[in-house]
Amino acid sequence: MSLLAVTNLVHNYGDHTILRGVSLSIEAGDRIGIVGRNGAGKSTLLRCITGEIRPDSGIIALQRGSKAGYLQQDPRLDPDETLRESAEGAFKALHDVHKALDHVYEEMGTAEGADLDRLMKKQVSLEQQMESLGGYTIGHKIDATLHGLGFTDSQFGIKVRGLSGGQRGRLALARLLLEGPDLLLLDEPTNHLDIEGRMWLEGFLR
Repeated sequence: MSLLAVTNLVHNYGDHTILRGVSLSIEAGDRIGIVGRNGAGKSTLLRCITGEIRPDSGIIALQRGSKAGYLQQDPRLDPDETLRESAEGAFKALHDVHKALDHVYEEMGTAEGADLDRLMKKQVSLEQQMESLGGYTIGHKIDATLHGLGFTDSQFGIKVRGLSGGQRGRLALARLLLEGPDLLLLDEPTNHLDIEGRMWLEGFLR
């Protein structure tokens, strides 16, 4: 089964048809560029695929268990987080497992018999989940991705509200890349990248 299958997609804005009978198939490992003039429907197609907007008709089928990630042109970020905290938010699931594991350790301090056996089994399961989600290596991944997209260590503590529009765009890209979705949908990702950042992104996608 294809990672993504789109069949006969139709979407209108009022009396204007922006997408008519669009069909496509994406396999795991495919790298596809969508090229067209402004207003041709490129962003609309991506937003339909992610479910952000509902097309008037057609079928969009994402492989069961797969996740699509979408880089919006106007990213939504928490203005009170620092740059690095926002990037680290890509690993929320891992942090949740960390918290659950800490709670298990606390309970094990006073547990006995069957309760202790249960907690030990839960500990093993949580540790396996943590390893599959990146374990303790995420710090290096976060720093390397932010550096690759042009941020310096001295900027890591800046609040998101203090970032320029271009910096917020690069931060949103970094966070999405760190999330590692099965299907990565990038809407004009190089808008705010210099040549070094573009080369880094090309290498990352390869």
